[in-house]
Amino acid sequence: MARKLFGFQRALDAPALFSVAYGEIASSLYFALGIVATYALGLTPLVLLGAGAFFLIVSLSYAEGTAAIPETGGAATFVRRAFNDLLGFLTGWVLFLDYLIVIALSALFLPHYLGIALGADSLREAPGDVLIAVLVIAAIAAVRLVRHSELHTAGVVIAALDLATQLLLVVLGLALVFSPDLLTRGIDVGVTPTWDDLAFALPLALLAFTGLETVANLAEETREPGRTLPRSLFSAIGLVVLITVLIAAVGLSAFPAVGGETALGEEWLFAPLAGIVSALGLPGGLEDVLRVYVGLTGALVLFAAATTSISGFTRLAHSLGEHEQLPRSFGRLNRRTLVSPQAILAVSAISIALVVGTGVAGDDVVFLASLYSFGILLAFAAAQIAVIRLRLQEPDLPRPFRAPRGAVPRSTDRDLSG
Repeated sequence: MARKLFGFQRALDAPALFSVAYGEIASSLYFALGIVATYALGLTPLVLLGAGAFFLIVSLSYAEGTAAIPETGGAATFVRRAFNDLLGFLTGWVLFLDYLIVIALSALFLPHYLGIALGADSLREAPGDVLIAVLVIAAIAAVRLVRHSELHTAGVVIAALDLATQLLLVVLGLALVFSPDLLTRGIDVGVTPTWDDLAFALPLALLAFTGLETVANLAEETREPGRTLPRSLFSAIGLVVLITVLIAAVGLSAFPAVGGETALGEEWLFAPLAGIVSALGLPGGLEDVLRVYVGLTGALVLFAAATTSISGFTRLAHSLGEHEQLPRSFGRLNRRTLVSPQAILAVSAISIALVVGTGVAGDDVVFLASLYSFGILLAFAAAQIAVIRLRLQEPDLPRPFRAPRGAVPRSTDRDLSG
């Protein structure tokens, strides 16, 4: 039997944490762009910009909370510390749901990018896409039951590949298809899109910026969390928001609204970045190469997103188990798997059930996206309130980073990060 561990090791430095943060947050663009564009149409870049600004504001509270309490659990830990175990438990279950949805969406969209790269239409149609999604989740779980993953090693490579791919699409798109006139074509605010669609698209746009909780859950594994977490988090989020808005502008220029619809949210709903490649008008050979490259990159990035979300789920389960809000077995660390094997089995089984249920319901990914948005808004609100309450309740708690004024003296940071 594998020996048990007594705590996480602080192995993540600033570059590694930035890579994990960028890779996790930016990965959601591969499945969120088409969903948001379905409702926001040509206003998608503005909607995503607004959601990105809100996300950045919320991250200030997360940075303060994780720097002051460098433990796993994210918002659930903040709420438990600020209020009580019951509210922390409820917040944790909301976060569990969001992790499961990100895993399901990543796994469901992955075969569509892979099918485009390989020219295999069967991977992009039911039940092929659902079968591949189930196999992906099962494979990740099987590997995690054998050994724990090195997030900081793989994260650097995947984040660099993701950034290079997205920058390439931005450069080519701005040069070849971007047009402010095309963005506004067919747009009559309040009619196309309707006010109801815009109101729905705004919270839905938060789906484009997943991963904040996953990064917060790494606080216990970060060197000098008081300095490293805020710097890595803000730089990653700022870059993601900029690139997301630019790619959205390119995408809606390539597929402007016609009759209240955009092909980005219809034909290319499950692979919007591959759709952009098809609209660039490149010579046949170059288009084929870029299509294969973006398809394979998208599949790899989504695989990594599912992997890190599974890790985030299990780390949250560890936090709740450690505080007796789940069975104690979930709170024990394992030398082979790092986190509890029971948590790995639980998240994989529930994620697979969610994927199969979504497939049976006709791949209703919009329902999953809206459910995610509802949950993450609750979690963000809980985190904000908890951080404010902690300021009042524990004014002497060392806060290496304090929103919105910035860092306090370095001696405090050294005392905290030990």
